[in-house]
Amino acid sequence: MSLIPPHPPALIVSDGLTKAYGPHYALRELSLEVRRGEVFGLLGPNGSGKTTTIRLWLGLMRPTRGKATVFGFDCWSGGLQVRRLVSYLPGELRMPGSLTGLGVLKFLSGLRDGEGLDRAEAIADRVMKLDLGRKVRKYSTGMKQKLALAQAFADPVDVLILDEPTSALDPSARLDVLNLVREAKAAGQTVVFSGHVLSEVEAICDRVAILRRGRLVHVEDMHARRSLRMILVRFEGDAPPPFPEELGLTLRRMRGPAFLLEHRGELGPLLRWLATVPVADVAIGTEDLHALYDEYHGPDALDDDGEDPER
Repeated sequence: MSLIPPHPPALIVSDGLTKAYGPHYALRELSLEVRRGEVFGLLGPNGSGKTTTIRLWLGLMRPTRGKATVFGFDCWSGGLQVRRLVSYLPGELRMPGSLTGLGVLKFLSGLRDGEGLDRAEAIADRVMKLDLGRKVRKYSTGMKQKLALAQAFADPVDVLILDEPTSALDPSARLDVLNLVREAKAAGQTVVFSGHVLSEVEAICDRVAILRRGRLVHVEDMHARRSLRMILVRFEGDAPPPFPEELGLTLRRMRGPAFLLEHRGELGPLLRWLATVPVADVAIGTEDLHALYDEYHGPDALDDDGEDPER
């Protein structure tokens, strides 16, 4: 029997993590693990609990109940140790405008004894195309974002937590950020990527957690999702043929003679079976992350109790 665990060990662990402000809950009973070496996405609209989760993980606020750990350090009582191991890009940036871009990088790198400064300069100059001799007060919002990203990716840490890292960037810079995330993963770093652009999250994440009104509602393995096929098939006759169990077909929806089926697995056996049954028409495709997201945040999404979540 193999002694290799099925998944890498958990690096960030939340157990019943809750944050309340009086009667209002910003986060409710979050139990979640982020594995070492993965890119983990946090999805949800504003107010869903993403930033609260991140701040609790960093020890920037105290949980109402429950706990979280990073590398085994309690995120509240051991917050200083946690922050030494994590590079954090907040969703809202504040920078000293009197410093040059290089001055900001020197200041931030100095908090870690100057480690990472050369790499931060290289990313800012060669990747982000920034003028580091320019005063930060003359930077645009996007330029400030690029400067902060250069420092975040250069920090000599094991964990990167990026809260909406591409929000102020142009399309080419967004692609640069995604490539930097891939490089970080290849180097063995763990990346938490919180964002609103579903195509970006889909492109780089190993797993994705969807939050809604402070609750975790779904965790999706993106590798498994990429192997998911959607089959729209219309059979001839009044009744469809029986679906072979070994194909693992799941009925998603039926509208008259048309069947929408989910399929995971090898394509060959599926095609061979379709060739043996009376098919009038068939289309095979994939389903993007947007369709899954809409199950929890779309116009037809329902709460567990069946109520419209927007009410």
